[in-house]
Amino acid sequence: MKHIPSLATILIIGLSNVSSAFAVDPCEMGTVWSGGKLITTDDRQDLDNGFNYELWKNGKGGKMTVYGGDADCAFKAEWNNSNDYVARCGLFWGKEIENTPSYKDLDGDIHAEFSFTKTGKAYNYSFIGVYGWSKDPLVEFYISEDTYNSIDAPWNTEKIGSAEIDGAIYNFYKGTMLNNPSIFDDKKQFVQIFSIRQTKRQCGHISVSEHFKAWEKLGVKTGPLYDCKIVVETGGDIGSVDFHYATMWIGDENGPFEKEERAPFKDTIAIPGIVEAEDYDKGGFNVAYYDTDRKNEGEVYRNDGVDIVETPDGYAVGYSKTNEWLEYTINVDETDDYKVEAMMANGNAAPKISLIFDGKDTCLLTGKSVKNDWDTYSLAAGKVSLTEGPHTMRLLFNNNYTNIDYLKFTSWNLSSISNEIASNYDVIYDDKTIKVVSSDDVKQVRLISTTGMTILSENGNVLNIENANTGVYIVSAVTSNGMLNKKVNIVK
Repeated sequence: MKHIPSLATILIIGLSNVSSAFAVDPCEMGTVWSGGKLITTDDRQDLDNGFNYELWKNGKGGKMTVYGGDADCAFKAEWNNSNDYVARCGLFWGKEIENTPSYKDLDGDIHAEFSFTKTGKAYNYSFIGVYGWSKDPLVEFYISEDTYNSIDAPWNTEKIGSAEIDGAIYNFYKGTMLNNPSIFDDKKQFVQIFSIRQTKRQCGHISVSEHFKAWEKLGVKTGPLYDCKIVVETGGDIGSVDFHYATMWIGDENGPFEKEERAPFKDTIAIPGIVEAEDYDKGGFNVAYYDTDRKNEGEVYRNDGVDIVETPDGYAVGYSKTNEWLEYTINVDETDDYKVEAMMANGNAAPKISLIFDGKDTCLLTGKSVKNDWDTYSLAAGKVSLTEGPHTMRLLFNNNYTNIDYLKFTSWNLSSISNEIASNYDVIYDDKTIKVVSSDDVKQVRLISTTGMTILSENGNVLNIENANTGVYIVSAVTSNGMLNKKVNIVK
């Protein structure tokens, strides 16, 4: 099984390929672990596999065995008339608040999976599931999957709502603790929030971040995290819980997102040329892109938090929100003024983006909207002055739900005609010919490379491309009503 990295390096990790090591059914995991580290006194330590364990008990009777290694955060909890017994293992950030992430700041969602057997009793109360602390505000949180007791309201709480998560109903309870111990010795008052699963289970997948989101909707906000761990907490009696399988990660339901160094996604992009929106740099969240929901809504092309959708000719970036951004490493061939054209769509309002080069605002582009239509793209044109050499270009979304296919840069002196896509315009092509279909009179068809060079040109609406190589091109049609452009991918 693949392990997450040390929590010292997981505070802000980049999005990349997702491991499939977690594509298992937790309820089929029946490993019986042996050996491990026995803990009999209150203790908290890092394990050598990136997880952290803690044992705390109010009373003498109780111990914990942490299996470590390939067992991830699996452990055995054993209690013997402890007044309060807590054993937990999972993700740990510590008490420092500065530069510590909240659940929203993580590069992915928190997930947990588990399978266990249990013996004995827990007289007063018991929680088996996920547990942790938020530091500012100070919040103690529980996600209870199973219990020896009833699934009624925890002591000193009131029900504030319910929701379906992971296929089951959870009731949410909130309470305030006064003069009670917390992770900070000088702080005795804090909020408790509980998610209590209404159908008990001893194995399964927990979408932990979904609980944070549900609590927030009910007015319980959390901040920088202290820890978030698989837990067994009991009060009184004698019993044990032995995990055959227990693991946690930050990513999506399939596994952790792995760290990725900042670098061009493919080769460095040359200007003049075409910048495909989906080819933003590697590097991950808050490094090469910023996306508010950490999920690829289109679920294609790249496996990170940017929302990529399919188009008839490839891919585009969609589902955008105001102030989201993408960054690209580009290389400008020569100092010049460039015409930049953005192929965009927005069914709500005119699509708007800004281009920021090396941290300086450079160009605002505003396109055309077709109401309730995100499939009709049109070109919005602007002008930028760029110097020869490498640059970082940030594409900033200025409104919600703008889709962008690509940006095209050509020398301003070579491109003075305003181009736009019309709904009555289509390109039909194979590996031999291109045919432009338009209600306007098509006078000429050109095949243009991504560097802006005209490769082939013929009068009329049909272009012979038998001599063109495999690649991405722009078909430019000169019509009686202006010029029309469309990207094509020619495969020989």
